[in-house]
Formats: sequence, C-alpha cells, structure tokens
Amino acid sequence: MSAEYDVIVIGGGSGGYAAAKKASGLGLKVAIIDGAKELGGLCILRGCMPTKALLETSSRMRAIREAGEFGIGIGEPTVDIDALRARKSRLIDDFQHYRIKGLEKGDFDLIRGHAKFISSHEVTVEGHGTLKGRAFVVATGSVEKLPPIEGLAESPFWTSDDIVDLPRLPKSVVVVGTGAVGMESAFLFEGLGSKVTIISRSRPLIAGVDPSISAAMEARCQDIGIEIIFEKSLSKVEHTESGFDLMVGDDTRLSCDQLIMASGRKPNVDGLGLENAGFPADLTRLEINQFCQTSQPHIFGVGDVSSPLAVVHLAVMQGEAAGENIAALLKNENLEATWDPRLNIFGIFTDPELVELGWNEAEARKQGHDPVTASYRFDDQGKGEIVGEKHGLVTITADRKTGKILGAAGMGPHVIDYAHTMMVALHQNLTVAEFLKIPSYHPTLGEIWAYVAEELIEEL
Repeated sequence: MSAEYDVIVIGGGSGGYAAAKKASGLGLKVAIIDGAKELGGLCILRGCMPTKALLETSSRMRAIREAGEFGIGIGEPTVDIDALRARKSRLIDDFQHYRIKGLEKGDFDLIRGHAKFISSHEVTVEGHGTLKGRAFVVATGSVEKLPPIEGLAESPFWTSDDIVDLPRLPKSVVVVGTGAVGMESAFLFEGLGSKVTIISRSRPLIAGVDPSISAAMEARCQDIGIEIIFEKSLSKVEHTESGFDLMVGDDTRLSCDQLIMASGRKPNVDGLGLENAGFPADLTRLEINQFCQTSQPHIFGVGDVSSPLAVVHLAVMQGEAAGENIAALLKNENLEATWDPRLNIFGIFTDPELVELGWNEAEARKQGHDPVTASYRFDDQGKGEIVGEKHGLVTITADRKTGKILGAAGMGPHVIDYAHTMMVALHQNLTVAEFLKIPSYHPTLGEIWAYVAEELIEEL
C-alpha cells in the first residue's frame, strides 16, 4: 500500500464509503481507514436495518392483537425469539456482505485499524505506520451518550447496541429517552408483549416536532398501555437478582425486568488526535460548512460526526459532496458540490410512524421566513378511516408571502414512505398551489398531503 494519498477517509460507514467512492471515481488516490470490529457501518450492523427488522415483527404482533376492530377473531399471538433473531441476522448478513464487497473491491485501499492525526496532513495507524494525505474525510460516526447516574455503570442496562441482539424478552421494560431510539424501543417491546414505561425529562413527549404530532403520539401510547412519566429524570439505579429498582426524580420508585438507556448519541471524535490537526482540544463535534469543509479547509466531515441530523441519506449526500469538492480543491478549482440541510427527513418507526422533513415553523422563522402551517387528520380522510387510524395527522408549512413549501410532518400509518412526496416538493421548490396540480389516487393514505395543502391554500 502507498503511504501517500490524495484522500484519506477515516471511517467506512455510509458517509465514508460514499466519499471514497466519489473521490476514487474522479481519479484520486484514496484510502479508507476503518478500525471497527466489523465492517459495515452503524446503519447496517446496529442501527437502521436490524432495528427495523425487529420492529416489523413487533408491529405485526400488535396488528394481530388489534384485529378484532376489523371483524377478525384470533387468539393472543406468541413470538419465537430464536426465529426472530435468525430472520434479522439473515437480512443483516446480506447487506453487510454487499458493503464489505464494496469496501474490499473498490478502487481504493482499505486499511484496517484506528487512525490518529499526528499533524494536519499525517495520520498513524497501528501496523501500517504513518500515512500522508493531501485531504481527509472524517466519517467516524457516533457513540452512545450516557448520563452520570448513580449505580448505572454497575448495572446490566441495555443500549440500542444490545437491543439488536435481543438477548431475551423482558416481562417489563423502562425506557429512558424519547428520541428515535427511545420511542422505537418502547414500541418494539410493547409489541412483543412487554409492559413498557417511558421516562421523559420534558413535555411534550417528543421534542422538536409540531406539538400536535407529539400529542398524537402520546395518545397512541396511552391507547396501547405504554405508561409515560413526564418531567422527571432517572436519578439512581440498583440491580438485584429480581431486576432493576429505579429512583425517578426525588420521589418516584419503579421496578422493572430490564432498563433501556436511550439517552442519545454523540459524535465519535475521541482518540482521533484532532488537536494535532489544528482543532481545539475540547472539540465535541466537527462543524462543517455547505461544502462539508471544517475549519481546516483540507479536512472534511461527513455523517454523524458532523451532521446536524444523524440519518443515512444526509451522510451519503455529504460524503458525495466531500468527495467531489476534494477533487476540485486539489485542482485549485472552486468548490461547488453542497449538501442542503433543508432536505432533511427524520423518521421514527413507531406504530404508527412519525416523520418530519424540511423546516417546521420554529426553524422557518430562524431562517427569516414568515411561516404558516395547516394540518389534516387521518380519521377525517378516506383511507385513514378504512385502516382505523384514530390519532394521526399531517402538517405542511409554507412561506406566507411566496406560498413556497418549507416543510412537512406527520404521524400516521407508513407515513415515512409517502413523505417522499413532500421531499420531492421541497427539492423542486414547489409552492402549495403548484403542488396541488399533482393528482393523487383515491383512496390512498398518501393523498392526505393534497387535503392539507387545500387547507393551507385557504390560510395563505
């Protein structure tokens, strides 16, 4: 292997792989350094794919229990945990093998080991010595973030990494956190038959989304028996042979069979030696511009280590932009490839699903717009009534002056799938009036976007 490269990519997940593929395709000499125990990246191995495979089984069990509403009589479903694990593993193996093949057979060098900067243009990798790069892409992802709670470290709590292996099916579960991991964990185990309690530090239940959508999710939790403790934090953990004894706040005690910590993730920057490359020693995230450049113009950041939203499509978008911009940078040409933070889409695979894309009202105001939002409920929409959705709704936010669509959100059956309709509208900078010219088939869940657009036209 060469000790000098045009581009050195640190991390072989979705963002890093996209950057290396783009840069090598543009004729640059590229190396990927990956120090993970297994190749494949977080999404494939511990995130998107395995969790959604488990959630599919959970949702189908819940649907069986709710089948009486549709005139179907059936007994209480049971789950074969070994068969569920086996199905999940088969799915993950296929995706992992495809990614490994891409990494090992790509037009770049794959170097296994942990990289550490020793200067702004040099990294060391154990067993490979010093490697020099004209430019770098840091794509090291994120790691679990755990709060300092008395007794937590000494207890056998689970994180999302443990859940994907499904060590056992607990009788009762307490979930700490109400982000994507927390909410999906709660619905996963409720669907599989566990008694679930969520500890939420604040209210509304899900921060950052339209309050009406968060309220709809809270109502759904109540319907299926998920208990929620609001505005309190886990303060103490004790583990005995009988399970977990928890202190919540100053006065609430809980007992459960299993504790799940879903308190978030943080950028994986520790051990990279970024201070040797000109970054502050107390750096916690790689801040990037629209070209994916950091404060060091030849060092780029992509994916969870730098992205404002930890989702795969943004990591890939950033990786491709970084690869293209590095090629321009090394030729002393203008950087042109950008990633658009407006084109974000964030989904939580609960039952029903929750999605938000683009800018909500608060973010739109920060961006200098005068936003207006309208909503429409599924229980007042044909297909929504047919499938029995009781609480779900969708919203669209537009600029009051221009009518341009700025964002959308919703909670409803499979809403993440047909939210891509609104992503196209955002990408094409459509106004609400232009969007309404697009026909929708009836009766479908996806036509609800036209219903809310009609409501929004009146508001505008």
